[in-house]
Amino acid sequence: MSRSFVFFGLALAVVVGVGCGGGAPPETEESVEVSLTPVTFEQWQGELAALEGQIVVVDMWATWCVPCVERFPKMVELFHEYSPRGVTFVSMCLDDREDAEAVAYAREFLGKQKAVFANYLMDEIVTEGFVKLDLLGIPAVYVYAPDGERRYKLTADDPYNQFTDEDVESAIEDLLAESSL
Repeated sequence: MSRSFVFFGLALAVVVGVGCGGGAPPETEESVEVSLTPVTFEQWQGELAALEGQIVVVDMWATWCVPCVERFPKMVELFHEYSPRGVTFVSMCLDDREDAEAVAYAREFLGKQKAVFANYLMDEIVTEGFVKLDLLGIPAVYVYAPDGERRYKLTADDPYNQFTDEDVESAIEDLLAESSL
C-alpha cells in the first residue's frame, strides 16, 4: 500500500471523525489586516533558513480542522507572551490553495484572531504538502532551535497521546533555557 494512499485514508478519517469546521470565524471585537503568503515547500525551506538564530514556533493548521481552529487563539496568546523574549511565531495554513473561498475564510479567521505574525499558505497540492511537511494530520506544532534544527514535533498523530498547549510552552521554555546558557 503506498504512503499517499495511507495518508489519504488517514486524512479522510480525521475529517470524517472530527467533522468539518466551516461556518464563520469566531467573533471578536475587531479584525486586523493580516497577510497570508503562499509558499511552495522549497520556498518554505528558505523562509525557515532565514529565521536561523531564533527559536521558531510553527503552527500548522487549516480552517476545516476543528481542533486547529479551537486552539489557534492560544497560539496568538503565546506569541504575545514569548515574542518579547525573542521567540518567532509562524502559522502554516494547509487549506486547499485552489479553493478561493477557503483561502478567503482563512485570511478572515487570521484577521479576527489578530494573528499579526507571519502567516503562510502551503502552495502545494494538499496531500503533497502534508507529505513534504512530514505530517500525518493536524493540528501540529513544530518548534525549531536557534541552530535551525526541528527539536519538537508536536502532533495529533496518536489519538491516545495528543499534545497540549502546555507541551508547546514547555518546548519553548526548554529552548529559551538552553539559549541563555
